[in-house]
Amino acid sequence: MVNSYYYNGNQYIPSSGGDWNKGYLIAGAVSAGIMGTLPLFGKPFERQLAKEHTQNYLYKDAFLNSLKVSGLDRKGVRIIPMQYSKIPDSYSSGQNAAYFPKEKLVKINTDKISIAGFHELGHAMNDLTGKFGKILSKLRYPGIIAAGWMGTVALFSRSKPKEAPRNGFDYVKDNCGKIAFASLLPMVVEEGMASYKGIKLARKTGLAEPLIQNMKKLYKKALLTYIGKAVATGLAVGSASMIMDKFTRPQKIETPQYYLF
Repeated sequence: MVNSYYYNGNQYIPSSGGDWNKGYLIAGAVSAGIMGTLPLFGKPFERQLAKEHTQNYLYKDAFLNSLKVSGLDRKGVRIIPMQYSKIPDSYSSGQNAAYFPKEKLVKINTDKISIAGFHELGHAMNDLTGKFGKILSKLRYPGIIAAGWMGTVALFSRSKPKEAPRNGFDYVKDNCGKIAFASLLPMVVEEGMASYKGIKLARKTGLAEPLIQNMKKLYKKALLTYIGKAVATGLAVGSASMIMDKFTRPQKIETPQYYLF
């Protein structure tokens, strides 16, 4: 039997271990269901990227020339053609491309997805040529870590009575879904900036406008995957917090009121 206790003149029944376990299981299931929608945001991008393999030749020369046009070659940026890699992975197969800031490397299969390379050089420009872009780049991974910590806070922090004084941690817990979403915004904005700069760079190389427009479509679909990740993470963390709050917040015992007539 769970013993009640008094706080600020009111009587409460604290949550039990069983309540916590139920809340954790339900919150975990709901969060997993929300995060399970992430592949839906990436499908349009993946479909178009696969189609681009057949017309890669239209972009390849312009992309390889863009390193010099941008001046990034003088800053030490290099392009690694992953089609020559002996290790099969998403880069060598043309399913993915990435810029690695520490090494100043762009890993990409230039025989399949050169269209994506301009975006990766946009990341390099964010990292090396602009203050705001550099700040966003530096905030990217701390933001991802912070969003993960908000999930931990949502699942493993017990609630206080509603009448209890609130402190800084309580504010974080009550708003952990919003904080998780906000933590991923630097990533979303930096991705958008990389696409914007990549498209400007593609124009400087003389790439034909119809190809530019096709690139814009691909980059918008890519940005949708990051927006979807931020939104889904915020919803998953916020939902978990609300569910755990429902199961772990001490229940106030209402005192019967007597009236004299």
